[in-house]
Amino acid sequence: MRQPKWLSLVVMCTLCWGAWGYLVKIGSDAMNPQAMQILFVIGMAPLLVAALARTRLAVDRDRRGVTYGILNGVLATFGMLAFYAAMGRGKASIIGPMTSLFPLFTVLGAVLVLKEKMNRVQVLGIVVGLVAVAILSR
Repeated sequence: MRQPKWLSLVVMCTLCWGAWGYLVKIGSDAMNPQAMQILFVIGMAPLLVAALARTRLAVDRDRRGVTYGILNGVLATFGMLAFYAAMGRGKASIIGPMTSLFPLFTVLGAVLVLKEKMNRVQVLGIVVGLVAVAILSR
């Protein structure tokens, strides 16, 4: 059976975000959320420059896309500031799993707004994930 084209990207994303969450805990014990966010942006800068160079500074100008792109950045920044603050005040072993519930909002939006359908196995997967987070957070 051939794997989907997106699967290796999902694995890479999960590994990077897992390492990121661990490093956030170490950093959040040493500095405030605002400093962590500033350093996060500095760490992103070389990748942003590389992405701009790859596209030859051509960024799509679709008004709707630009609006969602900027809104994405604003929401991600507020969420990350809250995550950094939570990590500085609590245990990574609890905060990590609790905040990992964010895809539920993605699923909810996909089902309610985009009218995507879920099968029984997917619904079961969400239930199992919720149970797992409840167990991990004890």
